[in-house]
Amino acid sequence: MAAFKFKLNPLLKHRQRIEDDKQRRLAQLLRQKLILETQLRNQQQSITDDKHRLGRALVGHVDVDSIRRHAAHSTRMSINAQSIAFRLFELTKRIDLARAELIEATRQRRAIELLRDKQERRWRIEIERRQTAELDELATQAYARGGEEAAA
Repeated sequence: MAAFKFKLNPLLKHRQRIEDDKQRRLAQLLRQKLILETQLRNQQQSITDDKHRLGRALVGHVDVDSIRRHAAHSTRMSINAQSIAFRLFELTKRIDLARAELIEATRQRRAIELLRDKQERRWRIEIERRQTAELDELATQAYARGGEEAAA
């Protein structure tokens, strides 16, 4: 029996490659998001630790110069945290777009796969129909030969 050949297989492979590229792109963006979230958590923890240090520096002898340095450092860290949060917000938009593109690429690939499956089912039904017809023909010929042998 001949094997089923799907004429649109090159298109299916192309759509699979597109989908794979979209998956890789989404994975890269998610990795970047994870890095930014870690950086933001570290900045927030550093700001919290700095505030505790500043609170302890205000007990007893107060070094104004040290407090000024803490305040400047804390301000820089807050600005940096806001910058990371903004980049994270922008990245989230890109991730949403990448997810939508991946869903669309998957939908397009799946449409071709469904077409392939439908054509393969039709092909199998046609092969079974032909085999049944051949078996019927062989049975008819055998019956006819059996009838001729009995008449002789």
